[in-house]
Amino acid sequence: MGDSQLFPVNTVVQMVDRSRNVKIQSRIVGWESEHCVIVDRPVHGSDSVQLQKGTAVVVRGIHEGLILGFQAAVIAQIINPFRLLFLTYPKQVEEQNFREHKRVNTEVEAFGIRRKHDLETMSRSEKAPRGSIRDIIRGGCEFSFHFRLEEGMPIFISCDLPDGSKAENVMGHVRSVRRDASGNVYGVQFDDRSGSLDGISKFVELSLNVLSGEPASA
Repeated sequence: MGDSQLFPVNTVVQMVDRSRNVKIQSRIVGWESEHCVIVDRPVHGSDSVQLQKGTAVVVRGIHEGLILGFQAAVIAQIINPFRLLFLTYPKQVEEQNFREHKRVNTEVEAFGIRRKHDLETMSRSEKAPRGSIRDIIRGGCEFSFHFRLEEGMPIFISCDLPDGSKAENVMGHVRSVRRDASGNVYGVQFDDRSGSLDGISKFVELSLNVLSGEPASA
């Protein structure tokens, strides 16, 4: 399998611990072709998750309008100099287009507000800075935004999702920063205490169920 079929570095992914059916979040850090995939420390909510060597996991995420997924097993987990998890390199990556194989552009326009006290006056207004959500998962998203942000900074995101649902003032924190041809791209981890994740959760559940073959919940 070619590396071009894997998720790009910094893609936010969901992992399912198959032994306990626990869903956790992480992001792709890198890989060694045909040997291993490296992901950031997995978290469940705000808590770090320890996975034992040999644990079977399913890794899923969204990239360029496709839901991608693969099966792997934990090789090792280290804490120094960084908390990283090493997974077996996938033999195959499954992919599905959104919603009955119809391709949906995941370049979703979004509004980003950097300060909480601006929410009431600027949310979805003409003054609100615009960006775009590229990839999205229950625990976070990749957000393209022309304003400069630093790791750890909060941001509030609003958008209309491809399935017709809305996300309003979802609070997140910047966990990674990179630059590409379009400008600044941020890995944002949602804060599940913000109470505004229902629309995103339903959209992601629908999308990931397409890949897993599970029926969408009502």
